Amino acid sequence: MKHHLVLAIILSQIPQALACVGCRQPGTTGPIEPQTITAGIALSWGVLGMLAIVLAIIGSMTYYIVSTCKRLDRARNTQ
Repeated sequence: MKHHLVLAIILSQIPQALACVGCRQPGTTGPIEPQTITAGIALSWGVLGMLAIVLAIIGSMTYYIVSTCKRLDRARNTQ
């Protein structure tokens, strides 16, 4: 039973341990922390940029597969 409690405490601290440095350190400027806000915005744009690249690759692969299948169907139907 004690092991479960220790494991629960350790697992509850993982989000803070994995947080960026700006998010881990409490701000000294009061409730508004420009460093943390800037880091959050940069992280959001970085994630959106990476998702856009992945979606562009998947979209272009899908377009290529669909156009190739249509071309093969037209070639098969004309013979």
